[in-house]
Amino acid sequence: MSSFIREARQSPDSKHRRLSIVAVIPAVTFVAFLLAPGSVAQKTHLALHGLCAQRPSHSLQIGGATLPMDARMTGIYIGAAVAVGWLVAAHRLRAVRIPSFPVMFTLAVFVVALAVDGFNALLVDLGTHHPYEPSNKLRLVTGILGGTALGTMTGHLFAASVWARVDRLRSVVASPAELFVPVGISLAIGTLAMADLPILYAPFAFGLLLAAVALFSLLGTIVAALVSDRGWAQGAIEDLVPLLVAGFAAALVVIAALSWLRFAAEQFFGLPRLT
Repeated sequence: MSSFIREARQSPDSKHRRLSIVAVIPAVTFVAFLLAPGSVAQKTHLALHGLCAQRPSHSLQIGGATLPMDARMTGIYIGAAVAVGWLVAAHRLRAVRIPSFPVMFTLAVFVVALAVDGFNALLVDLGTHHPYEPSNKLRLVTGILGGTALGTMTGHLFAASVWARVDRLRSVVASPAELFVPVGISLAIGTLAMADLPILYAPFAFGLLLAAVALFSLLGTIVAALVSDRGWAQGAIEDLVPLLVAGFAAALVVIAALSWLRFAAEQFFGLPRLT
């Protein structure tokens, strides 16, 4: 009840100011990143070094430059970002009903496909018998499937963690057929990544960084809501501003810390760079 009263008392200007914070802080951060010294390739490889092995042989190249994530991780973050974006566009981020068995089974198949391809690649690296020869194209596709499952379930966790008023009659995905929309969009984006058009390198490299920060921010927002006792208490999007800012800050800290730890391990402990 108190959240409804606070919402009613807020003036439109106050709500707009709070919402502008969510847009301005990330925008300023990413503009500063773009203006910092170094090329987009150098900066995105540095920023994402802790999230991905960045093996050149396992990565897509655009215009002769290697993307800052390998093909599988590229697919995962494309799939997750598109899935979350689709849930937002479809107004599903208040839907908390558990998805039906067919939907859960389909998402499980997506994850299994990712795991099977990853395990097959591991067998190749170990020099043992493997069912088939891995390829970056297959890594990208199975990554997209796994990322779609990740984004979908993250959206469900978000809906079930922050809102005081939820939609208990709908789930984030109503039927397996609906998953064709985010998967199809992701595959179209993946096809562009494989087109090897030099003009697309910077958008894809920076887009992968944006996708990683967005996903970690969403997860950080969920954690911030639960550990601060503000879970299940937010009435409107402007009420989420403190949690979203905390989630964004946490995402930057985690991604930067992982990158630093990876570089430290390579420099001080001789952790080899994978080829």
